[in-house]
Formats: sequence, C-alpha cells, structure tokens
Amino acid sequence: MPKRFQAARSTNAADLRAEFWRAPDQALLDRKTTAAGLGYTVGWLEWAATHGGGPVLTKIGRSVRYRKADVLAWLKAHSRRIHSTAELARRPEA
Repeated sequence: MPKRFQAARSTNAADLRAEFWRAPDQALLDRKTTAAGLGYTVGWLEWAATHGGGPVLTKIGRSVRYRKADVLAWLKAHSRRIHSTAELARRPEA
C-alpha cells in the first residue's frame, strides 16, 4: 500500500495547492490539500462525497483521503478545453 504523502502542514491555500502538485501520483492526500489543488472548497468535496459526482475517495477508518491519480483522472474526465467562451453557447456536435 502506498505511503501517505507527508509534507510540512500548511494552512495557506497557496502552500496547500503547491503541496498537491508536488505530491507523487499515488499519494493519499487529505481533503483540505485536495480541495486547494483543485480550486474547490472542502465543503464542495464533502457534498460531492455524499451526493456523488466528485473524485473517487478512499476511507481509512474515519479518515477520508484522495489518491492524486484518481483526482487528476476525475479532473480530466470532467473538464474540457475551450479557445473562447463563445464555444460554451454552442451545442456539441453529435
């Protein structure tokens, strides 16, 4: 089982975001670090965990952890690249 990524605990969002991106892909990250890395709030991740639609999470006892590789896969599957906001108004071609 991969070891949990342990860095110096930060409270600053920028530090948490940097910690997320420095972590190896198999690292198990806490909710606060994951939220900062994605640019979401901890509350949104909690809501998504109970209602569905968020990244896959791992429960270890009472702790919730997110594997960085799972978070990046979720981000890739639920985002799209656009060149202009005008593309958002167009319907996707079937």
